[in-house]
Amino acid sequence: MDLRGWITVMAVACLAAGAGAGVLLGRSLTPPPRAERTGAFPDYERLMVQTFELSTERREALGAILSSYEKELASIKDRHMADYMSSIEPELRERGAFYRALVRDQVLPPERRLEFDRLSSAFPDGPGFPDTTKR
Repeated sequence: MDLRGWITVMAVACLAAGAGAGVLLGRSLTPPPRAERTGAFPDYERLMVQTFELSTERREALGAILSSYEKELASIKDRHMADYMSSIEPELRERGAFYRALVRDQVLPPERRLEFDRLSSAFPDGPGFPDTTKR
């Protein structure tokens, strides 16, 4: 092989080595992807970080604030759900008794109704309507 052939082989080898080293170096210097927030406000957090170019320290503060807000919202929802369930309890009891009577009188044969009455006494609110006041 003449001198030009060897120069071409060396140039291709150097090019390949440089490209490989560049890819490896680029991967090692790239920071790992930040875990996405899975809470209630990931889009809001992302928008805040991008718009205001927040530092890592400020991102963490924003994440802590949003987590606290999310917990308080859940607490408020739970409290109101308990109030709501208490307010509809009389109607649920009435519907439970109605459907229990339907099951007893229209599904079961007459000779099995006493057994049903005995078994259903363990569920005073009827089928599908547990007593929410006994916790």
